[in-house]
Amino acid sequence: MKIKIPLIFSIMFASGAVISALPMQAAPETPAYILNLSGGKLPKGVETANANGQLPKKTAYKRGYTETGWTVDRLYNLGYVAVTPTYTADEGSCENILTLPTLKIEKGHRLLWTSQSLYRHFPESYRVEAIPADGSAPIVLAEIDSEPYSPTSHNISLTPVEGQEVSLRFVCTSSEGYMLAMWDVQVGEFEAEQSPDENTATESYDPFMRKYLVDRGTGMWCVNCPGGELMMNELLELFGDRIVALNTHVNDVLGNQAYWNELEWYSVPRMMLNRIKASASSGTNKFSQYYEDPTSFAIRLDEIPTPQGRMLEMTAHVSVSEAIANEDGRYRLGYVVTGDFHDPTNKNFSQNNNLNQPSAGAYFYLPSNILPELMYYDDVTLTTEGAFSGIEGSLPASMEAGKDYEVRWQAEVPVLLSDAAKARVVAYVLDITTGEVQNTDALRVGEHPTGGVSDIRESESPGILGATREGVSLCLTAGDAYCIELYSVAGSLIGSHRGVGRGYEILPHQIAPGIYIITLTTAHTHTSVKVAVR
Repeated sequence: MKIKIPLIFSIMFASGAVISALPMQAAPETPAYILNLSGGKLPKGVETANANGQLPKKTAYKRGYTETGWTVDRLYNLGYVAVTPTYTADEGSCENILTLPTLKIEKGHRLLWTSQSLYRHFPESYRVEAIPADGSAPIVLAEIDSEPYSPTSHNISLTPVEGQEVSLRFVCTSSEGYMLAMWDVQVGEFEAEQSPDENTATESYDPFMRKYLVDRGTGMWCVNCPGGELMMNELLELFGDRIVALNTHVNDVLGNQAYWNELEWYSVPRMMLNRIKASASSGTNKFSQYYEDPTSFAIRLDEIPTPQGRMLEMTAHVSVSEAIANEDGRYRLGYVVTGDFHDPTNKNFSQNNNLNQPSAGAYFYLPSNILPELMYYDDVTLTTEGAFSGIEGSLPASMEAGKDYEVRWQAEVPVLLSDAAKARVVAYVLDITTGEVQNTDALRVGEHPTGGVSDIRESESPGILGATREGVSLCLTAGDAYCIELYSVAGSLIGSHRGVGRGYEILPHQIAPGIYIITLTTAHTHTSVKVAVR
């Protein structure tokens, strides 16, 4: 039997991932009901309850605290929204209820709303119920186990209670949450499906998928540094796993002074893209001009085995899209070991916070001194050796297009990270002449690599492996021409791309949540699948 080595491509299509770009819900001329919060309070007829008496912890909130389950406050540029604080001092789930006035549900009525878990590390859960006016048992219409950090629009049918008088209610059931926000609550005759924006197709592709190394300088003492966290979150929403974060602390218990000195920064917050000095500032405002920079390098880490002691064993694969002369050792493999830290018992792990604008999201509600149990410090740089000078001789003097160059090396896990099995390695191709990063990859110990060349050794035919917000995975035979198309369920073409199967990855963009039809056409096959991207 002939053995084929298929290649895995990640093809991703652009979507609006910022608040202002959220798709608007299609609305009838006269909705049956709109939850109007513009006055800064819950309107007449809306009831709230803290059904099980689980009170929020007062010291966890600067704003948004209430003992009655739900309240109204500002968020982003949206004006007033409904919020429910869910961080309690006691174990157990909340049961915070927001009940709308009694409505007669007509044929075709649907319930629309938009909601969000305000704090990335604390996903919220809730259910939507209808309470019949005749006193019969509640009818569960929807259950949300983990609301995303991204604002998410919901559109559900009210057919189960058609013709009845009911009170619709939202019951927040979070057990490890912080705050759930909700707005644009409407009842009426809405379309069942929302077609994604047809202008989201991208025509720009690189021979290699480029991941972005983002250095961020921060400190627990710094009152404005939560703003850097917000900007990092925005990048993660836009680019997903293509963002490789490195958070360097200074003058606190997680400080990495040697790394900080190499950055040559003098203030925090500070952010920089791919070590391009011209991109560095207090935020990400200078990044956009570098997002489309092409790269001739690809890099992929192999799975990092769990260490028996404190020594990590790493293997990276580097390839180039064109011949590269490297006699002077200009291009090298660089790396950093990072760790994640969360210690509710250590008072030194609290974070100062001076963000007082609604645009700050969760930090608008968090207090000026954030409790250690609410703070997660992720992707903290722990090492410096090899981070800025790279590993000398790690890449050969001459590199051929399409050839795989393997680099093996070791690194000791710093004492600060007590569990070596929780280490994360960030590896990159470093240009030591400019100090800039050409491409990067990151893996945690034991994490299975994704993307790049597949380990699959046999394949009967090309095909669509699956889809997530991060993109569509394809199995392609080298040398075969292909066309991939992404359609909405209404039949609108969202994006397409033609190419030839080869050892390259394609510049990705995120796919908005929704239902899609994906088609793949080659000289040998035509396949299509229906997928739900959540």
